[in-house]
Amino acid sequence: MSFVINSAAFPVSTSPQSFPAKIIAFLSSFGLATVVLALLLLLTFLGTLEQAEYGLVASQARYFESVIVDRIDVGACWRALALDVYWNIGDVVLPTPILPGGYTLMGVLFVNMLLGGLIRIRKSPRTIGVVISHFAILFMIAAGAVTYHFANEGILNLAEGQTNDEFQSFHERVIEIEKVQPEGSKRSVLVIDARLFQDLGNSTDHGKSRTFTHESLPFDLSITNWKQHAEVKHAEDATRGDAVDGYYIQELTKLDENGQLLPDERLSQACVAVVKDKKSGAEQRGILWEFARAPWTVTIGDQKFLINITRRSYRLPFAIRLDETSQEKHPGTNRARRFTSKVTKLHGTREEKRVVTMNEPVRGEGYAIFQSSFDSGEEEGGVKRSGFQVVENPSDHWPLISCILVAIGLLIHFVLMLARAMKWNPWLAVGITLFVVTAGFWLAYLKL
Repeated sequence: MSFVINSAAFPVSTSPQSFPAKIIAFLSSFGLATVVLALLLLLTFLGTLEQAEYGLVASQARYFESVIVDRIDVGACWRALALDVYWNIGDVVLPTPILPGGYTLMGVLFVNMLLGGLIRIRKSPRTIGVVISHFAILFMIAAGAVTYHFANEGILNLAEGQTNDEFQSFHERVIEIEKVQPEGSKRSVLVIDARLFQDLGNSTDHGKSRTFTHESLPFDLSITNWKQHAEVKHAEDATRGDAVDGYYIQELTKLDENGQLLPDERLSQACVAVVKDKKSGAEQRGILWEFARAPWTVTIGDQKFLINITRRSYRLPFAIRLDETSQEKHPGTNRARRFTSKVTKLHGTREEKRVVTMNEPVRGEGYAIFQSSFDSGEEEGGVKRSGFQVVENPSDHWPLISCILVAIGLLIHFVLMLARAMKWNPWLAVGITLFVVTAGFWLAYLKL
């Protein structure tokens, strides 16, 4: 006996999706995730190629820290691939912002994984490992965002026997205004961020300026003629319009002898500063140069102020004293094998002896101190020096935690699949596996 069912007699109700539901479906789709990952791969490829000519900092800012990529230097990428040997296309640049930057793509990927990997995923004992892994990846993306917005990184240089509790940023420049205080008084500095005056370098007639004022200062400070890379030269021609006290700012090329862009830390910024007394209106002009041996000194009445352009300083919650530094070399060569510094962390009257070596930093109170460089002091009377890279990162351990969680999630998922295939008790298999892995981690930790 057979039955024939007329589908028309049983109509299926298919209500169309609302617009918000369509948006959520799009943002959580596999297709969007695939496109985002492909674009991230493309950004990594282009940024790595342009790094050869523009340097790490500039390429990182353009491709990985930006909302949108403002331009693509096709010529630089072509030369990085050594294709100019076959066909030299010259300096070809796509000035149109056609690619989303790394910041935008990571934000979209975060939303995609949050909606698709946590909220919309089918929740069951079988998917617990997948959910843990997706959460861990979201945690890692969040760690990158926290690092980008809140981490501080810089350099601390010390000679043997020297103590300091401040480190300087690698790339952030500021103008510091400090009132000269009696010896032993607490240091107080006003800071002007470089982002507030860097656009003044576009001026060609030296008339474009910006004025900064503060209620605690008896003067207004105007900045003009800013240069990203320059040196101060003696003005042989006394009639030069841009000369200040017989000196002027000579702009330098930002390319090295091989035509490569100089790294940001080798650039020396300079500008012209004008101080105007708030009471008398009298003006004083000076040149601020990043590589100057001393700040520009300004006298207003019976007060003296030091003004200079420098890298931003950050204060540590403790002081570091360099007790001893040494260098190991590979046998038979002059190539460094290992830098080691014996330091003392000073917390008031409490002292803590520590050792900093390459790839073995000292951590504490939210800071990590890495061994960065070594100077034997052969050119400075035998005084040895160490350079320490200081990193303040609220999410310092987050990537490690997320990697561990990813491993745990994948391990649970694969063990569950294996248990079902072998007809074992799945949760007993997961429990035994996690116990063995945890015990292995603790044994390794105690041994180290």
